[in-house]
Amino acid sequence: MKKNNTHWEEDPRFKQCNQEFFATLLLFVFNVVIVLGGSAILGHGVAGENMQMVFGLPAWFFWGGIVATLMFCLTSIIMVIFSYKNMSLEADDHSFEE
Repeated sequence: MKKNNTHWEEDPRFKQCNQEFFATLLLFVFNVVIVLGGSAILGHGVAGENMQMVFGLPAWFFWGGIVATLMFCLTSIIMVIFSYKNMSLEADDHSFEE
């Protein structure tokens, strides 16, 4: 049996959830590229005795593992504060408007 969907309208919360998902996915991809790429560029093929040190840590770990991770933690907090919307998950709640 085929259902008639002529009166179906999409919940605006789906659009907001999709935007939040793609923003989060993009942030994750940038995080992986920057952390792994930065660490690889700074540390790959460098002998231990020639390794640059920053605050007693190898430069690749300091910039890729600590600074980039802190930067992305701060970026994710800012993204949640300014672009995520607080909305009810109840099926009959229509209070969310774009």
